[in-house]
Amino acid sequence: MRARRYAACCAVANRRNRTTGVEVVIEAWIVGGLIGYLLGSVPTGLWIGKWRGGEDIRASGSGRTGATNTFRALGLRWSVTVLVLDAVKGALPILIVMAVWDSPTGEVVAGLAAVVGHQFPLYAGFRGGRGAATALGAMIAIMPMGALFALGTALPILLRVKVMSLATLTGATSAAIGISLLAAYGHAPDAYIAYAVGTWLLVLVGHKDNIERIASGTERVLSMGRTAT
Repeated sequence: MRARRYAACCAVANRRNRTTGVEVVIEAWIVGGLIGYLLGSVPTGLWIGKWRGGEDIRASGSGRTGATNTFRALGLRWSVTVLVLDAVKGALPILIVMAVWDSPTGEVVAGLAAVVGHQFPLYAGFRGGRGAATALGAMIAIMPMGALFALGTALPILLRVKVMSLATLTGATSAAIGISLLAAYGHAPDAYIAYAVGTWLLVLVGHKDNIERIASGTERVLSMGRTAT
């Protein structure tokens, strides 16, 4: 009789634990996604441009708020500042999810939401950047090896041909492949494959016009003189 009661109590406890686990995951998705989107929506390039001279950097260059267009409008120093801050926007929501919920799928949702927020910012009329720096920051937080894949292929291309979009697309592709392979061989949670592929797709969407210009041979080339050709 006691054995039956003990078994019944264990079954109830297991059901409660499973329910609690599901609730934690759902909470991580909802709250992590909300935090990611709201932080990702902070238009650092736009705000810095207005603070520096009242200029909306979307009125020049590519019409975006990211580090590359900030470089064209404000120069290298402010471009680096925007790059770092945009990367922090991607990393911070993931670090929060790691600290509070320890949910790999929650980390994925938070990271992707941050990239979406950067591309379609709530605080800037849903006209933001292309998402590359925010995606990189999220990748550094979620899996640093993926960031090494991205930078290891993007930087040589950038230094060689000085086409930021081509470098970004190459880096995003190599990171997606690298993270997916690591996860497939058990070196990372399977959920990270969703982040790698999701980020790659978001970066592709963000660079749609760049891809068209690359195909036609008319894509802009970075110049230290801030001009684009």
